[in-house]
Amino acid sequence: MNDTIAAISTASGSGAIGIIRISGPGALTISSSFLFSKNNFLSPDKIQPRVAIQCVFQVGDRKVDQILFFYFKAPNSYTGEDLCEFHFHGNPILLREALDAIFRAGARPAKQGEFSRRAFLNEKLDLTEAEAIGRLISARSRFELELAQKNVFGEVSRFTSNLRSQLISLKAECEAEIDFSTEDLTYESLEERKARIEKVRTLCQAVIQKSDSAEKLIQQLRIVLYGEPNTGKSSLMNLILGKDRSIISEIPGTTRDYISEEILLEGIPVRLVDTAGVRETEDTIEKLGIERSEKEFQSADIRLVLVDTSKKEDWKEFIEKNRIRLQGSILVANKIDIRDSSWDPNLFESIEDVTLCEISCKTKDGISILLSAIKERAGSLGHSEDYVLLEERQRYHFETIVRCLNNTLHLIAEGAPAEIYIKEIDYALSEIGEVNGRVDTEEILGRIFSKFCVGK
Repeated sequence: MNDTIAAISTASGSGAIGIIRISGPGALTISSSFLFSKNNFLSPDKIQPRVAIQCVFQVGDRKVDQILFFYFKAPNSYTGEDLCEFHFHGNPILLREALDAIFRAGARPAKQGEFSRRAFLNEKLDLTEAEAIGRLISARSRFELELAQKNVFGEVSRFTSNLRSQLISLKAECEAEIDFSTEDLTYESLEERKARIEKVRTLCQAVIQKSDSAEKLIQQLRIVLYGEPNTGKSSLMNLILGKDRSIISEIPGTTRDYISEEILLEGIPVRLVDTAGVRETEDTIEKLGIERSEKEFQSADIRLVLVDTSKKEDWKEFIEKNRIRLQGSILVANKIDIRDSSWDPNLFESIEDVTLCEISCKTKDGISILLSAIKERAGSLGHSEDYVLLEERQRYHFETIVRCLNNTLHLIAEGAPAEIYIKEIDYALSEIGEVNGRVDTEEILGRIFSKFCVGK
């Protein structure tokens, strides 16, 4: 890291400002060669760290732009090196011209993620925090963003530090028993030791499970609209989306296959699915559509079961026929503006965990209440404090820790001496180090930081 790197750090395209970042031992010297204040060259000794300087960026005799300049002196910078930032007006042509001049002055183009990589190598970030920055930038929903923020501020780092502390204590107890086996000392019982190992294993398994659940939510919740033909599924789909996506018709069986669209609900990405109406039919294609409707319904995270309250219906019989489907679902009673006298919402009180919402797609009555019910269910699945976000590399190491601890318990059960099973504890400790960044192979570091944008 004896060279100096530079890159545009703002997103491509025009904007109010555009930032060029330069880091390394030559950062201040190279930067100052372009800076002029009141037509005078701004020498490095006149530049104070962490002070915004309004000046002109000038290449030779040509004034390029009026800018703000910032200097962060090592080690008190993002990278831990001397780091400078030029805040230009955000014209891509202007930024490219300035960056080319900086390259000619002695800096080289930064590689993807190289600024964050230098921050890691200079111990300004551990590896979990560095990886979280990449997720912070690319998060597609508020839920994913909140999880990335937790990791940027050390959630995984604190967890692994706690695990490491527990395993070191466990290892110390084992080593003391080995080294002083002939002494008249009292050690924890084998059952107590097993309980401590199981506790650490349970913590690791829990974080893996929470991460799996988080990834499922990040990949999208599926909300499925299900019901008989002409109950208003397509109309409701269009209302929720705010646009005409599904074809609306009074002819039964118009929707032959499911239609899906992505939206954001309470910051969580959701896939809204309108399915084919479920009924008895001899039409081969419609039958296939109904089969797919059933599959979509079974795999849904949130299920909306629509019924038509304008029809004369034996609702007690309907409940007995559909009780299992209704359990845990949101029952959407549509066409409430023209409901039949046979409709009785009180009959559904006996169904476990069902939410009843009476609406009219025509008048839009009750739609806001329905959306609140959907958001409440989506929110109960997506509170970020209940989840942990692990990158693929981190997950691998936690799974390996679990295997090491399983091996430890297996060896203890077989009566192996502490000298044998302590090796598995050592392996687990090594894996914890890998999570936080005790890695020294270029391949691993290259793979991690190559996912970052150039200016990060």
